[in-house]
Amino acid sequence: MTDAGALQRAWARQAQLDAERGVIECRMCRRRSGLDKTLTIWRDGVLVFAVCDRCAGSHDVLRSPTDAGIEVRARRRRPVVLGGSP
Repeated sequence: MTDAGALQRAWARQAQLDAERGVIECRMCRRRSGLDKTLTIWRDGVLVFAVCDRCAGSHDVLRSPTDAGIEVRARRRRPVVLGGSP
């Protein structure tokens, strides 16, 4: 089983390679978008977070510095409706 820190490091390595090609994977929906359609956070020259414009448009994304790095939280602006009337 892989811990969260190892997953974060693997994502950061892949994101760094993708950024060099001009493509970033959104951390929320996992869709790949161009750098011009993605909000990114870099720390000491390393990509630490990315969210596509679609997800950023439907979520309030809060970024806060911490002693350990950067904390990122997101909350939907509207409720998610599952199902619906027939």
